[in-house]
Amino acid sequence: MVPTNHFITILIIVLLGIQSIEAQYVIVFDESNGEPVERVALFNQDKSVSILTDDFGKADIQSFANNDSIYFQHPTYVLVGFRKHELVYGNSKVYLRKRNILIEEFVISANKVRETSREIPYMINVLEPEQLNTSGFQTGADILQSTGNVMVQKSQGGGGSPILRGFEANKILLVVDGVRMNNAIYRSGHLQNSITIDNNILERVEVLFGPSSIIYGSDALGGVVHYYTRNPEFNHKQLGLYTQFSTANDGKILHADFSIGGKKIANMTSVTFKDFGDTKSGGNRPSSIEDWGLLHHYVRPVGGRDSMISNPDPSVQKNSGYRQYDIVSKTRYSPNSWLDLSLNFQLSNSSDIDRFDQLNDYDDNNLKYAEWYYGPQTRFLTSVQGAFKNYNPLYTTGTATIAFQRLTEDRITRKFRVEDKLFQEEDVYVYSGNFDFTKLLKDRQRLYYGLEITHNDVHSTARYENIRTGNLQPALTRYPEGGSHTNSVSLYGNYKKILSDKLVFNGGLRLHYGFLKSKFTDTNLPYDEIRINKGAITGSVSLVYTPAPTWQYDFILATGFRNPNVDDYGKVRAKGDYVTVPNQNLRPEYTYNAEIGISKTIPGIAKFSGSVYFTYLTNAIVRTDHTINGSDTLLYDGDYYKIITNSNSSLATIQGLSVNVNSDLSGNFHFMGTFNYLKGNDITNDVPLGHIPPVFGRISVSHQLKNLNFGKPSSGFTNEIFLHYSGRKYWSDMSPLGEDNEDEAIAGTGYPSWYTINLRSHYQINERFTVQLAIENLFDRFYKSFASGIAAPGRNLILTLRATI
Repeated sequence: MVPTNHFITILIIVLLGIQSIEAQYVIVFDESNGEPVERVALFNQDKSVSILTDDFGKADIQSFANNDSIYFQHPTYVLVGFRKHELVYGNSKVYLRKRNILIEEFVISANKVRETSREIPYMINVLEPEQLNTSGFQTGADILQSTGNVMVQKSQGGGGSPILRGFEANKILLVVDGVRMNNAIYRSGHLQNSITIDNNILERVEVLFGPSSIIYGSDALGGVVHYYTRNPEFNHKQLGLYTQFSTANDGKILHADFSIGGKKIANMTSVTFKDFGDTKSGGNRPSSIEDWGLLHHYVRPVGGRDSMISNPDPSVQKNSGYRQYDIVSKTRYSPNSWLDLSLNFQLSNSSDIDRFDQLNDYDDNNLKYAEWYYGPQTRFLTSVQGAFKNYNPLYTTGTATIAFQRLTEDRITRKFRVEDKLFQEEDVYVYSGNFDFTKLLKDRQRLYYGLEITHNDVHSTARYENIRTGNLQPALTRYPEGGSHTNSVSLYGNYKKILSDKLVFNGGLRLHYGFLKSKFTDTNLPYDEIRINKGAITGSVSLVYTPAPTWQYDFILATGFRNPNVDDYGKVRAKGDYVTVPNQNLRPEYTYNAEIGISKTIPGIAKFSGSVYFTYLTNAIVRTDHTINGSDTLLYDGDYYKIITNSNSSLATIQGLSVNVNSDLSGNFHFMGTFNYLKGNDITNDVPLGHIPPVFGRISVSHQLKNLNFGKPSSGFTNEIFLHYSGRKYWSDMSPLGEDNEDEAIAGTGYPSWYTINLRSHYQINERFTVQLAIENLFDRFYKSFASGIAAPGRNLILTLRATI
C-alpha cells in the first residue's frame, strides 16, 4: 500500500503534468468582441513549423521548439508574436486586433447619437485617443490638420482658422461637448476660436463635411467640427501628466488631469498651461521668393518714443508668441441605468495675442502700427447635460443640454508714433438649450428630432486712451454701441429607414426663425437701429447603397443656411485700404449641395474612398463697394478708407473632390493618403470666390512594433513619416475683396506651392509612461499656408513626455 503522503506527491506531479500538456494549446480571440478566430496561421521565424487554429480558435503548439518565437497571422488582423514559453507558462489566450481599415467605425456627430459609419452617407473624419495622444500638435486647430482634409489658416501665432470645403470662420460650425461655440460676433474672415479648446483633454474629434443644417442649424454650411472632451469614469482613479517642448517657437506645455470615480458619481479635472515664444520660419528659401515673409523691422519704445528696430534674424517672427491656460472640470452622476447627468465647466484664458499680420505692414517707410493685439481672449462655458433612456411612445433615448457661455474679445491698436491708443472691447453672453431625441420605430426605422433655442447679448465699447496723459476720448465701436441681441428657435426632424441589408434612406427637415436687433448711436451712420427677422427652411435626402460588404455608394441632396449675425450686418472695421460698414438689408445665405461618395474595401489590404460635390450658394454674403450719404470714403481712426459692406451676392458656386486611401501593409505598416481639390466662383461679380484653398492633402506611412502581453500592448514603438503638401494658389484665383489676404501673398504670383516631410516616433515604455519625439519640417522649408499672414515654423524638434499613474 502506498503511504498517504507519497500518494499526494504523485497526484500533484500528475496534475502538474496534465496542466503542462493542456498549456500546449492556445486559443485566439478577437480583441474587440471576444469571439474565437478561426484559420489563424501560427508559424516560427524560419516557417519550418506552421499550423492553423480550428473552428474554435484553438491550436496545438507542442510541435514548436521551446525557444521558438511563434507568430500569429490572419488577413484581417494585425500580426503579433510571442516566445513559446510565454504561452506555455503564462496565459494561453491570445487577443488579435483588427487591422485599421476593417474596424467598424462609429460616429456620433451625424445625428448626435452613436451610429455605425456604414449607415451614414456623409464624409466624416474621426480622430480618436490614439491619434490625439500621438500627434504632438499644440492647439485645437492644429490637430485638425492630421485628418489631411482640413486646411488651417493663421494670421498670428495664436491663430488657427479651419477651412472645410471652401467655407471658413462663421460658415462652419464649431461644437464642444454638444454646445455650439459659434456666437453673434463670429466673423466671416478668419477666426482663432478653436485654439480655446484644450487639445490635451480631448477624447474624440469628429469632422463632418458638407451642409449639416438639419441637425445643427445655422452656420454649418461647410461642415461641423465637434470636439468631445474626456468623460469621467466610474470606479476609476487616475492621475495623468504631460509635458511638451518644441524648438521652433520655444514652446512649453504643462498638463495635469485627475480622475476619481465612485459607483454613481465621478469627476475629471484638468489644467493645461501653454507658453509659446516667437516662431522661427524655415531657412530653406527658394531664390524666386526673394525676401517675402521675412521680418526686417519691429517696433519697440526707445527713450519713450516708438522706434523701428532692425531684426537681427528676419526669420524670427517677432510678436508671435503668447501664453494660455485651460481648465476643464466635468462631474458625472448616474443614479440608475436610464439616467446620466453631467456638469461641465471650461475656462480658457490667454495673454495678449499680437496680430502679427498687422504689425508687419508698412505705411511709406515706417511700420504702420506700434501696437495691434487681441486683449486676453477668454472663453467660459458651463453646461448641464442629461442623457436618458425611456421606452415610451415619444422617445427611446434623449439628451438635454442647457449651456451658458461668456466670451471676451478685445482689440487694442495704436499707430506708429501716435499717442492715442484705440480700445475696442466686446463681451458676448450666450444662452442655449438643445433637446435631441431618438425614437426607435418598428421595421428598422428611426426618427431623430429636436429643438434648439439660443440667445446672444453683445456689449461693445470703445475709447481712445493717450499713452502719455491717460486722457480718454470716445471712439467708434466695432459693433453697435447701443447693444445687440439675437434670438433663434429651431425645430428639426430626421427619418432613417433601413430598407434592406443593402439600402439605407435618410430624410430630414429643419425650421428656423431668427430675431436680430442692434442699436446705433454714431451720427456718421444713416440709421439708429437695425432689425432683421428672418426664417429659413432646410432639408436633405440621402441614400446609402451597399451592394456588397466591400462596396458603399452614398448619394446626398442637402440644403444649408446661415442667418446673418452681428458681425455680418453691424460691424465697423478697417483693413488694408477698406473700411467695412453696417448693412441693414442682409438676408440668410443658402446652399444647395449635391454629393456622391464611393468607398471600396479590399479586405486585409486597403480602403479607398472619394467624394465629388457641387455646392450652389444663393444670397452669399460677400464684400461689395458701398456709399454713405453719397460718399464712397469714410474717415476712420485718423485715415480715409474706401467704403465696403457685406451684401448678398445672388449666386456663387463651389465644386470639389476629396480622395482618401488607407492601407494596412504587411509587417505592421500602415499607409494613409488624402487629396483635396476645390474651385469656387462668385458668379454675380465675376470674380473668384474667397476662402477656396489650392490642392492640398497629407500622405503618411507608419509602423508599429509592439511588445505584447498576450495581445494587449504593454510597450512598443510607433514610427511615422508623413508629408503635408499644398499646391500653388495663383494670384488670378484669389478673391479681390480681401478674404484671401492677397496683401500677404507675393504680388502678382499668389501663395507658392509647398510640402514638408515630417518624422514622428512614439515609444510606450510600459502601460504608464510614453515618450514621443518628432521632427517637423525636416528640411527647414519656408512656406505660408493659404491666406496666412504668418509663415509656418521651420524645422521643429518636439519632445513629449506622458505619464499615467
